[in-house]
Amino acid sequence: MTTTAGLPPIPGTLIDPLPKATPDVLVDIDEADSAASAAVGVGYRAMTRFNEARATLLAAGTTYYVFLALFSLIALAYGVTALLGADRVASYLTIAISEAFPGLLGEDGIDPASLRAVGQTASVIGLLTMLYAGSGAMVSTNSSIHVIYGAPKDPRNYVMKRVRLLGWLLAIAPLIAFSFVAVIFTDQFGGRVLSAIGLEPDGHAFLSVVVSVVLTLGADFLVVYLILGKLGGIRPPRRAHLIGGVVGALGIAVVRIPMGLILEFSIDKPQYGALTIPIGVLLVLYLNSVIVYGAAAFCAGIAEKDVPLEEIAPGVDLDETLVDLPEE
Repeated sequence: MTTTAGLPPIPGTLIDPLPKATPDVLVDIDEADSAASAAVGVGYRAMTRFNEARATLLAAGTTYYVFLALFSLIALAYGVTALLGADRVASYLTIAISEAFPGLLGEDGIDPASLRAVGQTASVIGLLTMLYAGSGAMVSTNSSIHVIYGAPKDPRNYVMKRVRLLGWLLAIAPLIAFSFVAVIFTDQFGGRVLSAIGLEPDGHAFLSVVVSVVLTLGADFLVVYLILGKLGGIRPPRRAHLIGGVVGALGIAVVRIPMGLILEFSIDKPQYGALTIPIGVLLVLYLNSVIVYGAAAFCAGIAEKDVPLEEIAPGVDLDETLVDLPEE
C-alpha cells in the first residue's frame, strides 16, 4: 500500500523558479567519512525538512490554538485541584503560570481568584468541556509533527483521535507545569531531605541549584521526547529520538531566561496598553513551538542521515506532474 504525506501539485504552468538542487559541495561533504561531514549532513537534512514543512507557519498555527486553549486549561487545572482538595498544588500552579508568563496573573493581568472561582464552580461536565477546548492545542501539535515527519494523516476516527490526544495532554501538562516550579520544589522538599539526613540546607545552596536545573531540564526533555515519539505518526529510531529530546529541552532552557526579561520589559512599556500581556504570551508560545518543531526536524535529520542528499527534496517530480495549459 502506498501512502502520501502531502498533496501533489495541481495541473498548470509553473510560475515560480524550480526548487534548487542540492549543491555538489554539500553532497561531497556528506559522502565523506568523518564526524564533521556527518554533522553537516544532518544539519542540512534537518534544515531542509524544517523549511519544506513550513515549520514556522505550523508554529504560528499551533500558537493560535494554544493561546485559545490556555485559559480553559488553567481554569481546568484549578477545578481539578479544587475537586481533589489540593490547595498546595493550586498554589504551585499559580507560581508556574506566573513563571511561564510574567504579568498574566496579578494586578496587571488576570486575578487568580477569578480563574480559581471558574474552575471550582464548574461541574464535571464543565471541566470536561474545558478539557475538550484545551485539546485543540494537541490536535495542532499532532498534525504539525505528522507534516514534519512526512507521515500520512492519522486514519483513526474523530473520537479515537481526540480521546488519545486528551490522554497525552493530561500526561504532558503536569510536566510542563513542574518545569516552572522545580526551583521552588527543590527549595522546599530538598531542604527537608537535607535536614532529615543531618545536613544544613543553607550550606548546600549550590547543590539545590544543580538539582533544580536537572529537574527542569528533565521535565522539558520528557515533554519534548513524548511529543516527538507519540504525536508524529512515526516513531523515530532511538538515537535520533533521544538527541531530538535533548536538543528541544536545551532550546527551551536557552530561551526561557531572555523570554522572561522580554516579557517584563514589555509590561513596563505602558504604550502597548491592554495588548502588552497577550502579545507577550503569544511570543512565548510561538518561540516554544518553533523550538519543538525544530527539534522534530533535527530528529528527522538524524533518522534519515543515511539517505542520499539527492533524495532529500520535495517528494514530487514537478517536471512530470505539471502540464502547460492553453491560454484562455
